[in-house]
Amino acid sequence: MNPSDEEPRVISADGPINRRTALIEQRRREAADLPAHPEVRERVLRIHLRNAMGAPLAEQLAPERTGTQQAPSGLLIGAGVLVACGTVLGLLGVIQSSGLTILGGAAIAVLGLAGMVWARRQAGQATQAAPAQPLFDPATLDAFDRVLEDASNDLGEVALQRLTAIKESVVRIAIHAKGVDEHFTNEDRMYLRECLRRYVPDTLEAFLRVPAAQRQSPLLDGQASAETTMLRQLSSLHEEVTQREKKIGRSAAEGLMKQDRFLASKRSR
Repeated sequence: MNPSDEEPRVISADGPINRRTALIEQRRREAADLPAHPEVRERVLRIHLRNAMGAPLAEQLAPERTGTQQAPSGLLIGAGVLVACGTVLGLLGVIQSSGLTILGGAAIAVLGLAGMVWARRQAGQATQAAPAQPLFDPATLDAFDRVLEDASNDLGEVALQRLTAIKESVVRIAIHAKGVDEHFTNEDRMYLRECLRRYVPDTLEAFLRVPAAQRQSPLLDGQASAETTMLRQLSSLHEEVTQREKKIGRSAAEGLMKQDRFLASKRSR
C-alpha cells in the first residue's frame, strides 16, 4: 500500500474548539442580528458573554463571605432542656397549688438559664480566639467581577476562556484553602489576593487602553500585538494560580500520608 494513499491522521475542523466557545459565538451572532437599537444589542451581548464566563465570583463564593453557622453545643441543648423542664414543673406546681413544686421548677429553670448563658459565653470566646479568615474579601470579589463584566464585550473567545479558567481555579482554591502550612504559605495567599485585586484587572485595563483598531498590530519595536501580549499575560497568571492550587493539594496529601504512617505503626508485628 502506497503511504501516500493512507488516510490522514490529523483531524481538522472549522468549528469552535469546545461547547463554551460555540455558545459565545452563537450569542455574538444572535446579538448582531437583533433588530434593535445598538445600545440594546450591546447590553444583550454583554449579558450573554457574562453568562458564558459563569456566575460572578462574589456569587459563587457567597458561603465563604457569610461563614458557616455553628451547631449548638451539647451543653447548650442540655441547658435548654432544663429550662423547659423547670418551666413545666413550675406550671404544674401552680395548677396543684404546691409551693414546693413551684420552687423546684424555678430552681431547675434558673439552673438551665445559667447553663445557657455560660455555654453561649464559651462559644463566643472560641469564635474570637479563632476568627474566620476568608481568602478573598467581598470588596475584591465585587471589583473583580465588575472589571470582567466591563471588559467582556471587547475580548475574544480565547481571552474569555482563560479568564474563565482563572475563575474556576480561584473558586476551587477558596473552597479547599483551610490555612497556612509549609506548602501553602502566606505569600501564596497574598499572591492570590493581588491576582484578583491588581494583576488580572491591570492586564485587562492596559489592553483596553490600546485603540481597538491597533490591538492586532505589532507593538513598538516589532514586538507582539496587544492581544497576543494580553493573552500571554493571562496564561502566565493562570499558571501561577494553578501552582497555588497544587500546593493546597500537597497540603491535603500530607495529612493523608500522616494517617497512613499512623496506621502502619499500629499494624500487628
